Amino acid sequence: MATETDNETLETPAHPTAEEMLERLHAVDIQQFNISEVANQLKGNKQWISILTIPVSAILLVVLTLIGTFVFDYFIASFLFSAGLVYFIAKILDQYDQQYRLKARKLVMQRIAATEGDYGLLPHFKHFLPVKYRHLWQSLPKGRYMYIDQYIQAILLLQRKLETEKFTKIWHLNHPELAPQDEYEF
Repeated sequence: MATETDNETLETPAHPTAEEMLERLHAVDIQQFNISEVANQLKGNKQWISILTIPVSAILLVVLTLIGTFVFDYFIASFLFSAGLVYFIAKILDQYDQQYRLKARKLVMQRIAATEGDYGLLPHFKHFLPVKYRHLWQSLPKGRYMYIDQYIQAILLLQRKLETEKFTKIWHLNHPELAPQDEYEF
């Protein structure tokens, strides 16, 4: 014996309509996938470290070279020692920045996963993407979201150049249960 909720689930289609897919596509905000902006947001108040790295390194190099020259009377040796010390400090700061870039990349990959959702988004538009995006739309259903730059390019390409009539027609051919009945009458 079927209940009312069973009847409702049988009546609702398993696939979204072409209009819903187009709305999902045009609702994607590309700025949320910008890794450098996400990294800056994650840094928050600690951005001053990255901003002051070059001026502080230059000042530190000059000061340590001058101090070494006056104390040991060897300009080249003090410069090389100062340059090595500044290089070591720069490597530490680069590792600090690298941690934020990796966190930002993981967060962007999670945002792509949320955008794709359970049903997916971009693989359904594969007929309208150039062949160079083949690896992208094949990897998305498998849960591999590492092609961030290509994902951004593909979404932008589809948002700008997709012909909605052609997409709707192909969607109805692939999912005839969603097509309007008058479309197939002769």
